[in-house]
Amino acid sequence: MLYSVLYFFLSFRDRIIENYDELFGEQGGETTSGRAGFAKKWGWYSSLYGLAGGDITRFEDITKLEMHKCLMMLAFMKDKNELESKQIKSKFK
Repeated sequence: MLYSVLYFFLSFRDRIIENYDELFGEQGGETTSGRAGFAKKWGWYSSLYGLAGGDITRFEDITKLEMHKCLMMLAFMKDKNELESKQIKSKFK
């Protein structure tokens, strides 16, 4: 029984990591400084912060949302920020 419960949670975790690779995948070999260090230190807090638009009074509401809805929004926000960053960099070349 314990094995099946443990297997369920580990396989669920693996599917989440695989489906949301842009959030949980490798960070291109970055060290613990910079973006990777920030993400390691703050973990899910930075995700809640982003979803709440920086408004701490909305954190509780965000935690009540369906997980996949939150992960999809985080993936969208990340891709959008990367695209906008590339567009800004290309204008200054």
